[in-house]
Amino acid sequence: MNRLHSASPADEPAEADTGFFLHGFQQASTSEAPYVLWSQRRKAIHAQLLAPADPATALRMVWAQDAALSLLQSPFIDQMVQYLEFYQVPALQTLIQQGELGDYMLIVLSGQVRVERQLASGQTVHLADTHPGEVLGEMSLFDSSPRFSSCITTTDCALAVLKADTLDAMMELDASTAAYLLALFARKLSTRLRQTSARIEP
Repeated sequence: MNRLHSASPADEPAEADTGFFLHGFQQASTSEAPYVLWSQRRKAIHAQLLAPADPATALRMVWAQDAALSLLQSPFIDQMVQYLEFYQVPALQTLIQQGELGDYMLIVLSGQVRVERQLASGQTVHLADTHPGEVLGEMSLFDSSPRFSSCITTTDCALAVLKADTLDAMMELDASTAAYLLALFARKLSTRLRQTSARIEP
């Protein structure tokens, strides 16, 4: 299903429309961290567009067992799916690379993704194996900082993608849905950070 915001993303951040989230990445683009747009990453990982018959129902099903996201009421999900893009990605593809900047976050609809982080010592720490319903990359989308960890598909996966320019459009056109969604994502992110800190602290 196509999102409401129909403008095509620019190939470079400087050419994109400036909104709250995109503006943050434009400011951060002067850093040494590589800036990777979804339009670039989806080609590299051989992502194929999906057209789910009922994407709202798919989201409700995968979020039903999540303590935070199960609170997202059906009318908000119905609105939100208009801003998402859906893709099928094969196994062993790097969706997100630690240390890069990116203009997108991901929702896992099916399949499994491995999350890992390389420490300063060179050791790679396995942080999690995600399951349907998990949200990936939202922290960098919120604060325009480099990615904290790498996310690699371990099986074929169906994903929903929310990009920075689309989130800006949601905030402008449907502020109540955007605010509700961001609040729930922030709660989920806080819980994940506590769990991650417990795993990587000596």
